[in-house]
Amino acid sequence: MKPRKPRLNEAQQRWVRDWWRALQPRAEGDEPIPGELSVMGRGERAQLRRCTDADELLTQSATLLLAHRLVALNGERGPLPDNSLSYERMAWVAGVLANVKDDLRDGKSLATHLGQAADAERPPMSELRFRAMQRGTAMQELFLHWRRALQLAGGKTDVAHLADDLLSWQIEQGQSAAQASNGVKFHWAYDYYLSARDRAAAKEPEFNKEISK
Repeated sequence: MKPRKPRLNEAQQRWVRDWWRALQPRAEGDEPIPGELSVMGRGERAQLRRCTDADELLTQSATLLLAHRLVALNGERGPLPDNSLSYERMAWVAGVLANVKDDLRDGKSLATHLGQAADAERPPMSELRFRAMQRGTAMQELFLHWRRALQLAGGKTDVAHLADDLLSWQIEQGQSAAQASNGVKFHWAYDYYLSARDRAAAKEPEFNKEISK
């Protein structure tokens, strides 16, 4: 299926990755961190991880650094106009991204890593839990679901892709059913249920494929 068009532009995606890197331990030879992010580190990451709601997240300097620059890079038709709602939406995103352990940079959604793997007995996230996340409406509830989903995926995902998905999810809340097939929840459902089936089919011997036709 054709991938969903991202809402964040390339400059915004780069900023998300730089911001996430600034929260991680640094080693000699690592790619330089942009100057204004160099003040961040594991302390800020720990503070974000302890936050439980938007009010707490919005008091963190790391959250404001993420959101302020993304708003500045927004452009005329971007998803983050300069208003309080944009900062609140990115606060929820920051609270999830702080729990990412490895940026896979694989261009795949978190849901891909939550679905049934071809060589595993059960998916990292159960279907019951996945459906509960898809039905969530209150932001506090969704925030807990997203953090739990990331934990079940071992903290590994594409950072920029996840940021775009979580921002889009918030924007799309309450949209009509006619728009649902273009939304994040539809694409996550596809990645969770069908991409695993595609992976399994790719590993199936050619002889078996012929029989099943």
